[in-house]
Amino acid sequence: MKTNHLEQSNIATSESILVDSENNYHKINTQGTSIDIQDVSVSFRTSKGISTVIKKINLQIAKGEIVAIIGHSGCGKSTLMNTISGMVTPTQGRVIVNNKIVVGPSPDRGIVFQNYSLLPWLSVYQNIYEAVDAVMKDKRKKEKKAIVEENLEAVGLIPHRSKLPKELSGGMKQRVAIARAFAINPSILLLDEPFGALDALTKSSMHVELLKLWNLDNRNKTIVMVTHDIEEAIFLADRIVVMNDGPSATIKEIVDIPLQRPRNKKDIVHEPLYAEIHDRLLSLLIKKFSIKDME
Repeated sequence: MKTNHLEQSNIATSESILVDSENNYHKINTQGTSIDIQDVSVSFRTSKGISTVIKKINLQIAKGEIVAIIGHSGCGKSTLMNTISGMVTPTQGRVIVNNKIVVGPSPDRGIVFQNYSLLPWLSVYQNIYEAVDAVMKDKRKKEKKAIVEENLEAVGLIPHRSKLPKELSGGMKQRVAIARAFAINPSILLLDEPFGALDALTKSSMHVELLKLWNLDNRNKTIVMVTHDIEEAIFLADRIVVMNDGPSATIKEIVDIPLQRPRNKKDIVHEPLYAEIHDRLLSLLIKKFSIKDME
């Protein structure tokens, strides 16, 4: 594995660990980055025996950083993300989030999926309010409503607040899902190919909406996203984690994206550095570039 800014975590074996079952964490007495993935492997039992999906993954992600995970289908991208969310338990190693060992899901790690995961019988407003109400039980109803309104306005959905999901386009549904994720105010946002089913124009608009919300939050949220889209990864991310093919997938290389923010999608593609990064990612992911390469 190659990387420019990957540091190995050094946490002493004499750490003080406490159990906090309500938040699905083991609290760990140490200072660290937002996400610290330490020597993580994940294996599943199949009819043919044990299958290892990812093997010995080590990665640190800083607070407020946007990291994209990219690779071919079946390389363990979603599995790696699910170890961060707590939905998958590592067979080996551990994931530390905000100085606590992850042992299960928690509201401070919001997730947005490709299929939106909206409740079809609830309106746009209700889909967001129910999530806020479930997570922020101590807040007054007036405060919860204000949070919902703020996030609806941020993604331009105030005029559509009373509509059901079936009345929305794919892009609008995803805006609801992202607004809901930001509304519950997690410290970490996990995006599993959230824009994969959208057309190119809608996808481009959603990229800007995502960065708008991230900026409104003063870039405090750490975002990890799985994608197959190289251009999407370059535009959004600070670093791109390129995975080797599975099984037993590892990190092939971590590519820095030192393009200045805020980024303009129209202008960025003309920068020499953009072309250099794009070519590097293509070389890492694609072996054949023309018909001649097939011969």
